Amino acid sequence: MDTEAPADRVPARAAWEETGTAVVAGVLEADRFKALVEEAHDRIGQVTPHIHEHTAAHRDGSFASPVHCGFIPPGAVLETLAYDKGLLKALREATGIPRLVPRGGAIVLYKEGDFQGLHTDSVKSTVTVAVALTEDLPPMGWAPHLMGAFGDRLADVVTEHGMFPEGEGFTTLTHPYGDGSVRAFAGYHVPHWRRPMERQGLLVTMNFMDL
Repeated sequence: MDTEAPADRVPARAAWEETGTAVVAGVLEADRFKALVEEAHDRIGQVTPHIHEHTAAHRDGSFASPVHCGFIPPGAVLETLAYDKGLLKALREATGIPRLVPRGGAIVLYKEGDFQGLHTDSVKSTVTVAVALTEDLPPMGWAPHLMGAFGDRLADVVTEHGMFPEGEGFTTLTHPYGDGSVRAFAGYHVPHWRRPMERQGLLVTMNFMDL
């Protein structure tokens, strides 16, 4: 079977492998975004706390440090978006990864003081997609120079720099809000984190896996 990417996907794949992120425009209509916001607020009462205090490398290669937030299960609006064929096509084109498949989504609820320490997403998140449902949601921390680092290497980073690292090589990524775009990033391959929130915020996340 021929597994080579078409020529028009090569530049996108090269850019993705270099940066690990892309903003994909024109994939979230205004009415759908408004419906997502409304659905999230309607389902806040269904939140499940996501809290742990450990730092650990998981068997799938992902890495975790302490986290305190909540997850809201997807409703019909988010489920439809997570498996939307148009969104999937746009993500494949933007990343140059032709065999991406959707793995579903959820809404993350951050209350005041909530945070996520430096971590990587599960192996099912070759591409993680995020969009803010709260205006002016603070950016997440981002460590592209650690792309592909796992286990003991990331544990050393937390020991040396803390779970909200700053300094050379550590930067941030913003999340689109209401402009029709979504943020795609290499959630499994690039460490990221969120500093303690000063106010409540909501963030949609969707996962896509490279088969």
